[in-house]
Amino acid sequence: MDPSSTTTTINEAIDIASEEAAHGRGGFAAIIVSGLALLGSLYSMWETTLKQPQINLYVSENIHYTRDPYGGFEVLAVPITIANGGARDSAVLSMQLNVKNLATGRTEKFKSTYMADAQFFGSRDDVAARIKRPKLPFAPLSVAGRGFFTGTVLFYRAEGSEKTLIEPLSKIEMTLTLSIPPASNFLDKALTEVPQPITINADVPNFFVGALLSGDNAPLKVSGL
Repeated sequence: MDPSSTTTTINEAIDIASEEAAHGRGGFAAIIVSGLALLGSLYSMWETTLKQPQINLYVSENIHYTRDPYGGFEVLAVPITIANGGARDSAVLSMQLNVKNLATGRTEKFKSTYMADAQFFGSRDDVAARIKRPKLPFAPLSVAGRGFFTGTVLFYRAEGSEKTLIEPLSKIEMTLTLSIPPASNFLDKALTEVPQPITINADVPNFFVGALLSGDNAPLKVSGL
């Protein structure tokens, strides 16, 4: 709804209530009806113009594990949808995936490093030929009011190590969190809902490291969504 039209409706409701009260027409019932119209207009204005961002995160079950041969990084490809239930625009600055190997108890941080599309999953890496699967560096995501964003995020382990975290036939627990811009004032801080982390449990299938390094992906068996 156009904010100007909402303001016009509110003004009309006030004018009607004032006129009815001034001329004594309709009495108390007319005032009640006009008051309800005013409240409805104020609620509509809140929902369509003033309501703070309300970010909700949804994760698909189609999570894949792979390796980046250019550095040997462990990578998790996670399809996500971010919906904004508020009227104001918002942004997601970054994402973090804390991954725990349930057998060893080790936990590592994975950060949102790249975005991937169909070409990433339909191509391969070849270090000898200097061929890289196409991907885009992750940038802060803009989510318009009442809008949404859908895409696949590539999470890379934040710190490299010769000892891998995710092994064939292992079980892992992933906790996904979002970072959004801080509220600009106390009122916005009080009314803005912080996105809640999502925890995902998954079984890792058997895989060959050499196949992952050349562009293969190991689909995880996800539970607990």
